[in-house]
Amino acid sequence: MFRFIFSLPLALSVGTASILWMILYHPSLGMLNYLLGQIGIGPIQWLTDPSAALGSVSLMTVWMNSGFPFVLLLAAIQGLDNDVMDSSRIDGASMWRTFFSIKLPLLSPTLFFLAVVSIMSAFQSFGQINILTRGGPAGSTDVLVYSIYREAFINYQFGTGSAQAIVLFALMLLLTAVQFLVLGKKVHYQ
Repeated sequence: MFRFIFSLPLALSVGTASILWMILYHPSLGMLNYLLGQIGIGPIQWLTDPSAALGSVSLMTVWMNSGFPFVLLLAAIQGLDNDVMDSSRIDGASMWRTFFSIKLPLLSPTLFFLAVVSIMSAFQSFGQINILTRGGPAGSTDVLVYSIYREAFINYQFGTGSAQAIVLFALMLLLTAVQFLVLGKKVHYQ
């Protein structure tokens, strides 16, 4: 049951997840404001307040992108060799020592892959912004990918949109290179 619940975001499309979260974020009928009201906190204008809109879209994006890492980490943990864990227990290693000295290094290739892919995925958050806020309110959710879309396909400034796309590519290339240089040294392959 828990595996199904945690992997559910992987099965939902961006459009479906955005509509679900739009209902959750509704100012008067949404479940989140209802739950906040139950603990004595006033309603929040999740998608119409410039100070809350980007955080609200980010929360939805994190939830939506949590299914893939869950499935990969579950497979990686289940693929760990039990003989190594049993040997560490026989040698008297504590639970924490086993985790930090054996499990974490064995999971490092998967964690490294997830770090690179998750950063790239975070920069590609377009669908949820387009459905939930359309770059508003007051441009607070106008991220680079949405700005590329707006310039190229709404304002018909294809040159500006192309230039922004090249900047996005260079930024993602730089971040990936930094991750490979910094995190790549900490990856232990079996």
